[in-house]
Amino acid sequence: MFMSLIANSCISFTGIYFISKIMNYHTRHVHIQKLLIGVLSGCFGIFLITQSIQFENTVKIDFRFLVLLLLGFYRLVSPLFIAATIMSIHRFSYGIDFYSIVACVALFTMVIGTILTYRIIWLQKRLFQFGLTLNVWTCLVAAMGILVGGGFTENAVDVALLVTMISFPIGLLITMLNIDLYLIHHRVREYKISAETDHLTGLANRRAWEMQMKKFKVQYATCNVLLLDIDHFKQINDQYGHANGDEVLKQFAELLHRETRNQDIKARIGGEEFGILIPMLSQTEVVNVAERIRNSISKHEFKLLDDERIHLSVSIGIANGKSEHLREMIRLADECLYEAKNSGRNRTHVTESVVG
Repeated sequence: MFMSLIANSCISFTGIYFISKIMNYHTRHVHIQKLLIGVLSGCFGIFLITQSIQFENTVKIDFRFLVLLLLGFYRLVSPLFIAATIMSIHRFSYGIDFYSIVACVALFTMVIGTILTYRIIWLQKRLFQFGLTLNVWTCLVAAMGILVGGGFTENAVDVALLVTMISFPIGLLITMLNIDLYLIHHRVREYKISAETDHLTGLANRRAWEMQMKKFKVQYATCNVLLLDIDHFKQINDQYGHANGDEVLKQFAELLHRETRNQDIKARIGGEEFGILIPMLSQTEVVNVAERIRNSISKHEFKLLDDERIHLSVSIGIANGKSEHLREMIRLADECLYEAKNSGRNRTHVTESVVG
């Protein structure tokens, strides 16, 4: 039996590793991902149940609770309930008796206790202590389930101790694996954000701007390009200093965020030059957006580091058309921006012909 428990532990470790890789996969479809994780975890739990080991014809030993330990580490809620429900349904398919009821109560006790640990503040940034707490909790509940199912006999005590002695170290290994995967994923995400973000304004940088153009060609049939240039920005740097110039750029970026949608791509593509990619709006609609941005900036009081307040304006060039001609649209938008600045600044200029 001991070797069978070790084999089951190895199977648990391998399956949990692959599920954790899915958890760390970045996607915009978070709800679908959580549903998939819950279903896969539940199915893997069923597999572990089918590999259970019979002891003394009364108690079956398996490591289904290690799946819940994995989900708990990533502070998931819905996948925990999905997995526990799937495993409970499978367990009841053998028949509704005392042992199946004990097993299902133990599963949902683990789930509820795990979710409650999310609220312990001092564990929120202590990954190892958090994983250790979950490990202790799941082992305790599993051991109690075995004791209750076995009638608190001497044999049940022996089985509970044996399962705890094996599952607790496996749980620690799973915790350390999760910590490594989490930290690697977190650092990769930080590096990606750093490589694609303008550190001063928090907007996309030129590299990300180029990448988003490729995505727009695939995702959207039509697109709008806005190129914006802060009027007389060099005078702001000369008169108030570069530190104040940087402060103006930060506030300018905040205004762009406020006046555009989440799906619109905002980027700083030059010193005081910005670009916005806006999908699926007509030329009239995008001109209204540009005018709203321009008026908002003209009316805004930009606060300098010494609390002095200044006003500034922006010139905007616009091109509208099919996304497949995005490069040409950027060229036309740049020409429109040039005309807007030559026409007196603080104005919007749009190409008369729609590309495509």
